[in-house]
Amino acid sequence: LIGGGFAVMVGGAADDASLKTLKDKVSAALPAARLTAVDQTAGYVLKRSELSVSGDGAVQPVTAFVVGGGAKLWAAPVDPKAGVQVAERSNRSYRGGIEVTTLNGKLAVINELAIDQYLYSVVGSELNSSWPAEALKAQAIAARTYALKQGDKYQIANVSDSTADQVYKGREAEFAAAIQAVDSTKGQVLTYKNALIDPLFYSNAGGMTADSSEVWGNPVPYLKSVPSPDEGAQAGKKPWYRIVLPSGLTGYIHSDYARDTGTKNEIGLPYYESTTDAVNIRSAPFVDNAANPAIAKVDAGSRFVVIGQMMESNAFAWVRGPFDEGRLREKLGASLPASAAGGITRLEVTKRGPSGRALEVSVNGQAVKASYPDALRSLLGGLPSTRFEIEQSERYTIRGAGSAVREQSASDAPLYFAGGSGTPQAYEQEQFFVLSADGNVKPVSKTTQFVFKGTGFGHGLGMSQWGAKGYAELGYDYVKILQAYYSGVTVTTLP
Repeated sequence: LIGGGFAVMVGGAADDASLKTLKDKVSAALPAARLTAVDQTAGYVLKRSELSVSGDGAVQPVTAFVVGGGAKLWAAPVDPKAGVQVAERSNRSYRGGIEVTTLNGKLAVINELAIDQYLYSVVGSELNSSWPAEALKAQAIAARTYALKQGDKYQIANVSDSTADQVYKGREAEFAAAIQAVDSTKGQVLTYKNALIDPLFYSNAGGMTADSSEVWGNPVPYLKSVPSPDEGAQAGKKPWYRIVLPSGLTGYIHSDYARDTGTKNEIGLPYYESTTDAVNIRSAPFVDNAANPAIAKVDAGSRFVVIGQMMESNAFAWVRGPFDEGRLREKLGASLPASAAGGITRLEVTKRGPSGRALEVSVNGQAVKASYPDALRSLLGGLPSTRFEIEQSERYTIRGAGSAVREQSASDAPLYFAGGSGTPQAYEQEQFFVLSADGNVKPVSKTTQFVFKGTGFGHGLGMSQWGAKGYAELGYDYVKILQAYYSGVTVTTLP
């Protein structure tokens, strides 16, 4: 596994004598490890310690060392049960051994171990110990197939330890059920027409997996759009109320910190109040102080109007935004089409795939430049999935007599209302609220803002992990789960 994070200091060249002195001192400093310099004649190999080599060959204390000149360092524990701890990877402990070397002029840290020992941690890193055994087995087979399919992807390693491949957090992520899932499916992989597949997986499909054309733009026979029981991701989540403060500011408050006063305003919307001091009001219904910081605070007894509610954003259903034009321009950057030169007046999904995922998003009627469909997620600020709708705050629909319908914008011609005198007057406020016939309330602002509402978390190709859990709870075994997500595949045992 290729990693990184080592601090490197070059203090000068090392001669043969200083190399031997250094190696002896490193071995003495780390008696629990077996340290071997490979190809000593080609360069020098130094392990992070409190030692270094100056230009005159004298050993001086510093905090980092260098591997170079084609040399390698191999470290393995005297007691294999202890593992090898790597400080630069959050002090994680790993099975097998650690090789320190260089690749393309940069330091590389590789964990070498048996594949099933690697999978113990992958299954434990990807899933939860409380999940059904059949879901864990399905994950073990998908992860084994993925790792074998990669070959020598990184020249000196097969896979990385992040979501760029599969999450691998070392021994601390292992748990008994994960180890059992790997051991009970030993050697089993997924094949299509006698070849290993690319068994992609992700957190949540939002009820429907993606077709390969929706993510990559080209068809793959075993990656088709299929239903997925993903709703378990929102089990236990509580609602957030969408509120309007006396100042006119709108946002969300967690339902644990608000209670109904039993009173309503003039149009029948309920008044609630805060149950404690310093409660955060956020733009979207989830806690993330970096991506979704508080926009206001309320104290105990503060009253506000509730205009709706939504389940806390989760892997199944989520809300992001609102984003004003400035933030949207910043996110889209060079991908903005020429039609945005005079301002962003409309943002919409103009093409969808078989699962309902967005294939194309347009600004003022012209498509945003995306290298492939799933790239829209990052272009739009890191959306959880491309299975979303866009709500534009300034636009609303007026239904008149004779079934007449008109799309209206708050920045268009003024909205008029008739007061007690019967004389029409223009409504000049920055924001107002539209009440539909079914009682839903929508804030409408003259400042264009965009809200993304969607389902699913991840690219959507292949196996949904929450869906695998849902299928296991319905009684599916691991083979049936895998074949539900990868069309026409076979579970094959390698010799």
